[in-house]
Amino acid sequence: MLRRATLTTASLFAVLGAAACAPGSTPAPTPTISEETTTSAAPQVQNPKNLKAVSDACQLLTQDQFSQLGGSAGAKPPESDTSGLGEPVCDWRNDAFSTSVTINITHGGPAAIEGLAGASDNFKPTQVDGYPGARVDEQSDLCRIELAVAEDQTVAINYFKNAGGTPEMDDPCGFAEKIASEALKNIPDA
Repeated sequence: MLRRATLTTASLFAVLGAAACAPGSTPAPTPTISEETTTSAAPQVQNPKNLKAVSDACQLLTQDQFSQLGGSAGAKPPESDTSGLGEPVCDWRNDAFSTSVTINITHGGPAAIEGLAGASDNFKPTQVDGYPGARVDEQSDLCRIELAVAEDQTVAINYFKNAGGTPEMDDPCGFAEKIASEALKNIPDA
């Protein structure tokens, strides 16, 4: 019985193979790779900026901008620092909120932001003033906005709500995007 099933299966494959090669039969289409699958799915930066021209991240948010955002009560002077990637960071603190602005010119851009999707607790694409980015690791009192300002450059805004402040500050990603919008004004065009 097993031999008959094997012979039947072998015969069936032979007949199907012959039919596929018979004159007048249509050859099976060869798979093609579409252009969409070969290019990055990350959005492109339409009006690039030049973070490489900024050596101090504290230049990306002025004292006036910080005050207009509600950062005047109990404000401490901004502090320059360096990120784990060796990039410039500036920390701003006041009674209502804390924020840091980080420059990333070595591992930035839209593709780098898309790469965060799998490594983040939550990831939501966003756009600020026409620049593609993402809301990353949002919680009830904090959010990080990663914003591509060039194909290889990113500015990150980390926001943490302290106490008090305006009702607008209770939306951590919304307020972080507002800070990002202010920082964009201080990044030179490419």
